[in-house]
Amino acid sequence: MAKIEMKAKSFKKMEDPIDRKNGHSKYVCYVKADTIPEEMLNWMETNPRQQNMKTSVAEKITESLTENENFHELNRGIVLSASTVAFDNKTETVELEFEELSIHGDIDGGHTLRAIIEQKKEKKLAENRYVFFEIFTGISSPVELAAARNTSNQVDIKSIQELEKNFDIIKKIVADMKFAQKISYKMYEQDDQKIKKDIDVREIIAILMMFFQNVYPCINEAGDLNEIQPIQCYTGKEATLKKFIKLGKEKREETISQMQNITDDIFAIWDNIETNFNEYAKKVGKRYLTRSYAKYQKVKSTTLVSQVERDYIVPKGLIYPIVGSFRALIKINEETNLYEWRKDPQKVLAKLGGRLVGIVLDEKADSPEYIGKSSNLWNNLFKEVYIEGHLTML
Repeated sequence: MAKIEMKAKSFKKMEDPIDRKNGHSKYVCYVKADTIPEEMLNWMETNPRQQNMKTSVAEKITESLTENENFHELNRGIVLSASTVAFDNKTETVELEFEELSIHGDIDGGHTLRAIIEQKKEKKLAENRYVFFEIFTGISSPVELAAARNTSNQVDIKSIQELEKNFDIIKKIVADMKFAQKISYKMYEQDDQKIKKDIDVREIIAILMMFFQNVYPCINEAGDLNEIQPIQCYTGKEATLKKFIKLGKEKREETISQMQNITDDIFAIWDNIETNFNEYAKKVGKRYLTRSYAKYQKVKSTTLVSQVERDYIVPKGLIYPIVGSFRALIKINEETNLYEWRKDPQKVLAKLGGRLVGIVLDEKADSPEYIGKSSNLWNNLFKEVYIEGHLTML
């Protein structure tokens, strides 16, 4: 729990006009900016976006704070959730109590709050600056309010889902992987160690969802090989996230629990393909590094899973169709209801890797984006792996 005191003017309490018994209240006031303590930054979990103070929006807020004494009228202000609010008329002091990180704290106006704290630390904050505060008490979750208030720069779906803790199951399964700390779960995310969070959680969900048998089954209801491939996992990360959410918390967590024996293998397949793509190409006489999209020696790239740096790129439009084809090796154990492999995927990849990469590189399109959208390519790769998994012996 934390108690925070600030100086304020024009303090007013507003009761809920619809239901006064629900315990919801809103307090509004103008808070003297230089009395806002840095401790407020410890209560930011309720804000759906991480603050990037290098954006043009953040820079304009800082500029207005520095130059305009009417900042309190020009800025949208700060929205908070608190457990209790008290105001002393004599000293013009407002006291807030925060109890739970997931409920209490900054909901909207995070950039404004950080701008104020930064200017205060640098001793550049004018004494006559005020900021508009809205403080809510009695709410059980900040999610709906956060979604409604964060509209000036639209909050993306993943940020709201992170606030609702719907990515906890993803965090759990990737916790021990090298790339875990680089995953971004909400807008503008950046942690205290300044680790570059350049892996979107939607990418991780897309890779896993290619193997969801309740979304992309290998065999259709008629008992035939399914012609519907998980192409959308590559082409539409937002649409894939929506599909993930639509499954419902219970169903998606049940599915991922069913996959517990193969999730590490899925990322190992991705890593093997991305890391050894050029070597697989050589096996079938393909000169991958001469392709314009490989950008050999022109840029440095880092592999997704193992985080290895190298001097060429393997676009995801080439990787997704190959990785997705390995869902052809999945079977569900009738006794345990857990996902299993029909054959060791690494052995299958060792045998078929060159052929699969060759099929991709034989595509006539010069753009990896178009290659990754080719339904014929996805079907051909899927059938290659299916045949290996079902009709031949290693």
